[in-house]
Order: sequence, then structure tokens, then C-alpha cells
Amino acid sequence: MTITDLLSRLDGVRSRAHGKWSARCPAHPDKSPSLSIREVDGKVLLHCFGGCTPEEIVGALGLDLKDLFTDSPTPHGQRPIAKLQKLDLVDVAFRFEMAALDRRLRAEWTLKAVENFNGDNLSDEDRDRLMKVVARAYADRDQAEFLETVADDFRLKAFHERTNRHAA
Repeated sequence: MTITDLLSRLDGVRSRAHGKWSARCPAHPDKSPSLSIREVDGKVLLHCFGGCTPEEIVGALGLDLKDLFTDSPTPHGQRPIAKLQKLDLVDVAFRFEMAALDRRLRAEWTLKAVENFNGDNLSDEDRDRLMKVVARAYADRDQAEFLETVADDFRLKAFHERTNRHAA
């Protein structure tokens, strides 16, 4: 089995350095990556900082220790199916909220700065630039509203997923 085959069976895989990865351990309920994976001389080395043994880890994946050697065939003659990364919808919603907050604050600061501004002494070129900045501030405010709506949609979807999971 190759390292790519093994990594495709794990959740939350992150590259740490050349030949080193971390992932959520499949042998215990792991919310943050506690499994360290290394490839050294055709062998895959596993270490769970949560205390799981290599046997428990490979067993949870439906593998044997011998499968960690790259010259070992894929078990049962099957190619592993890569797991799709499950999006954390609450995290995605938070990111949209932060983007919205950034745009909203930028717009408010700009509009407040030009609120009592007297542009009588500006050249036509400077007045055009000022108008473009103000237009951008209004666009940022509109975009912030849109991003907040998207964040709300993601939060609602996460809520429905959570309630459906608990109801089942």
C-alpha cells in the first residue's frame, strides 16, 4: 500500500513537512488531529498522541500492520476510495462573517470620514478619486450584507444537519 492510499482513508489530513502528515485518528473520537504519519524507507510510521496503538489504528481502517509497507498490495485487491473532506459548516459560516465584518467596518470608517468633508478645494481628479472611494464603501457595505446572508445560510444548514443526526 502506498502512503497516498493510506492518507486517502484518513480524515483531516494535513501535510506537516516532506514525508510527514497529521490526521484525525480513526481508532478514537478525535476532534483535532492527534495522529502523526511518516514515510521512511518504504515504511509508514504511525503514532497517536491520544495513546492508540498502531494495531488499533490500522484495525480501524480495516487494515493490518503489514499493509503499512509500500511493497504490500492493497487489501482485498481493491483500490481505496478517497474520503471527501467534510466541511465544518460552522467554521465556513464564521469565515464569511469575518469577511463581512471586515467589509462593513471598512465601509463605515470610510463613510464616516467623508461625512462632514468639504471637497470645495479639491481638483476634479481628486474629487473623482474621492467619489470612487465612497462608491467602493457603499459596494463593500452591500457585499457585507450578502456575506452575512451566506453565513446565516451555512449556520442554518449546520443546525439542520446536527438536528437530523441527533434525531436519527
